[in-house]
Amino acid sequence: MKKIILFLLILIACSCASTKQFQNFTHNKTLENNKARIYVIRTGFSGGAVSTSLFCDDVLIGKTGGNGFLCWDVEEGKHTIGNTQLIHAGATLGAAHNEDIFVINAKPGKTYYIKQYPRFGGFSFEFLDNEQGERFLKGKSNPKQNYVE
Repeated sequence: MKKIILFLLILIACSCASTKQFQNFTHNKTLENNKARIYVIRTGFSGGAVSTSLFCDDVLIGKTGGNGFLCWDVEEGKHTIGNTQLIHAGATLGAAHNEDIFVINAKPGKTYYIKQYPRFGGFSFEFLDNEQGERFLKGKSNPKQNYVE
């Protein structure tokens, strides 16, 4: 029985999708006066083996895996955040089956926390207040950064 449990734990740990960011990762950097910061936090290990592509205004920000997060800064104004498990080829994000979008009207100097969580057939978003967002960030590793300035 112990061998089976150990095997399952190793299988779960090895099957978790990694988190990668393809834009400037701004976590722990000073927020510029005219910008807002957005965090998308993937909570728990539920759905951890599935990676989702995360877009902001049709620009690929990164791929979220189980228990990871992405962080980037945006200019003031409305921004559409969306996730998909499919290839995004310029079609309207959120139009495909089980894709979700979240719209933020970003204000300068403000930080926004969004939880990304699995649901049947896809992933959804939920807004978090600052206290919840900071709590969910604790203990999470920075994403692998596939971006250089």
